[in-house]
Amino acid sequence: MQFVFGADWSSSQSRFSSSLMSADLRSRLGLGLRELYQDLAEEPVPEFLALFIRKLEEREQGASR
Repeated sequence: MQFVFGADWSSSQSRFSSSLMSADLRSRLGLGLRELYQDLAEEPVPEFLALFIRKLEEREQGASR
């Protein structure tokens, strides 16, 4: 596990300085997060999770009858 040390986001000073983040940096960060989300959304659901999803869907269909 890797730890990255940076600003203490719990302090009011850090929150204040983070609101002054440049528009370019916020834009690049947002773009990176959208790309990461898209990559995750394209990954197939692992089989062990697919089993739970199928069971939940069966319960939902049974409850709606």
